[in-house]
Amino acid sequence: MNFILYFFTGLLVAIIGALPLGTVNVAVINTTIKENISSALKIVFPAAIGELFLIIFAICYFKTIQNFISENSWLEYLIVMVLLVLGCILIFGKKNCIKDEQGECIVTKKSFQFPKEAIGFLLGLFNPTVLIYWLLVISFLSTKMIPLHLETAISLLFLFFLGAFIGKSVTLYGYGKCSNLLKMKIKGITATINSIIGGLLLLAGVIQFLKLIY
Repeated sequence: MNFILYFFTGLLVAIIGALPLGTVNVAVINTTIKENISSALKIVFPAAIGELFLIIFAICYFKTIQNFISENSWLEYLIVMVLLVLGCILIFGKKNCIKDEQGECIVTKKSFQFPKEAIGFLLGLFNPTVLIYWLLVISFLSTKMIPLHLETAISLLFLFFLGAFIGKSVTLYGYGKCSNLLKMKIKGITATINSIIGGLLLLAGVIQFLKLIY
């Protein structure tokens, strides 16, 4: 019973975490539209692997991070500043790229092009929003549902990771398959999503700041 619980818990929370449009989702959508779904899969699987490292980090250090932040109140103000800066960059920052007739970036003007596998892995690994999500999820699951820590049986952790990998991959694959529909519905999807994410980051920063002063 525990094996099934760990697997489906990992599957479900990974799907929930991957549903909101983020940088990896947008990369998958754009790659599918500009090339094909096979090319997009070169981003999907490495991104899912990269996210597994975030889960491992969250399991190992979520208690340490919680304690460290609570003992160093200045970090909370730093987090607010980072959220506000990132939000402003996403909303007001300009991208130096070649655009198609729908205002979508086709090729970013760079002298070097990373392999799609590397892009997928890096997008999955260096994703502060997803890391925060997993820190919150691991903290909640560990206290309310299932133990997720270094002392948990390897077989149970493996099933949790397997479920998370499949959940992330399937959700991103679904975005790729639906990319043409999404493209027709939303013009300039990258800019739109950046604005949405930027707005959410600004909102989170303002809420966190208000919590600190009141």
